[in-house]
Amino acid sequence: MALRQLRRVSLVGALVLVTGAPAGAQLGPELIRARTEREWTIKADKMRRHLLPLMRRHDVDLWIILSRENAPDPLLELFGGYGVTGWYGHRNAYLFFDAGAGAGLDTTAIGTHLSGHLRRFYDTLTPYGEEGLMPHLREYLAARDPRRIAVNRSRTISMADGLTAELENYLLETLGPDRAGRVVSSEPLVVDYASVHTEAEHEVQREASTATFDILRRAFSGDVITPGRTTLMDVQYWITAEWKRLGFEFNFPASLDLQRAGGVSLDDSADPAIERGDLLHVDFGVRTSGIVADQQKMAYVLREGESAPPAGLARAFEASSRAAGLILDAMRVGRTGIAIKQAAERRAAAAGIDLLVYSHVQGYWVHDAGMWAIHDWPERYGDHPRFTLKDGDWVSLEFAVTASVPEWDGQPVTIMREEDTLIAADAPPRYLSGPQTSLWIID
Repeated sequence: MALRQLRRVSLVGALVLVTGAPAGAQLGPELIRARTEREWTIKADKMRRHLLPLMRRHDVDLWIILSRENAPDPLLELFGGYGVTGWYGHRNAYLFFDAGAGAGLDTTAIGTHLSGHLRRFYDTLTPYGEEGLMPHLREYLAARDPRRIAVNRSRTISMADGLTAELENYLLETLGPDRAGRVVSSEPLVVDYASVHTEAEHEVQREASTATFDILRRAFSGDVITPGRTTLMDVQYWITAEWKRLGFEFNFPASLDLQRAGGVSLDDSADPAIERGDLLHVDFGVRTSGIVADQQKMAYVLREGESAPPAGLARAFEASSRAAGLILDAMRVGRTGIAIKQAAERRAAAAGIDLLVYSHVQGYWVHDAGMWAIHDWPERYGDHPRFTLKDGDWVSLEFAVTASVPEWDGQPVTIMREEDTLIAADAPPRYLSGPQTSLWIID
């Protein structure tokens, strides 16, 4: 999904899912149940394995997530949400406490509308009535007296900024003046937690990536597009129908645009008919069991009598593939996002490639917590460019290459690419699906 600054452009196969559902399977209760249960099992396992060590690394004794109806904290998605049969309560507290050596992680949910399915994540479920949340939370705090209390306030990480103004005031009143000074931001903890992945999560991420690649490959084909008749929004709605038919969750809507000889650039808001000679671009990714993919693909619609794209377009795409290699080479664990961006763009310029890098970590959200290889623009991106790439990060390799096309009278075109990748400290970066190696052709 595009993070880029708008500098230059307005813009199958058989798939067998980890859940055992073959490509073409219709959405049904069995598929929904399998993917939902898988998500809960994987996320609860990760919490039990990794949350306590990370809390200790960041010297956090207690992490408090407060949430309320119609203003749910985004990070609850990592810890059971509101449960299969429940609902976000009027005011709920989700508490993760380091009970010390030998006792481990103590997890408690205090609230209303607490689904029994939350027991996978919380050792204790405490409902309340007319007395409200505050006395229960005060009793909990008095019994444990935590030194450092993390809450979800963050300038950079939107998902770690779920503490509303009212709930913050409510929490500070509950804590009292003595404990209020112990509050810290959960941001560093969230960044590390989002970067730690279990093998089961890697399997789901590969599944989401493979499914996205498959949907987009079929979307940019003669099975979906009839030149002169099919519009960009026809393709957009086909993609929407397909991910729903296959039972995937909403991630973000597909966006499409095209470039055409004569300096024409049109996006889906204009809903133009796709014509022969058009260069097409799509940005989309599926979400399954709480994990997302994020890809961009390019295709060319052959003119009458053509059997291949113009050589200039083919060379532009080949340059984008070389640029991808330069970016991946720059993606070294421990390097900041801005350093990755600058290193790759510098090497590309030396090779005669006009490259713009705007890659980012992905995972639970399409623009996830952690490293973004993006412009150092604090008002827009906060500290993301200064976060470091971590071992095990999933990265959207997102970038654009601009080149002139002689067959289009020297008109510049932009090849916009995005591929799902896995970064490891002890191995080269790996594509999770694909990648696209040449312009896809539509006859």
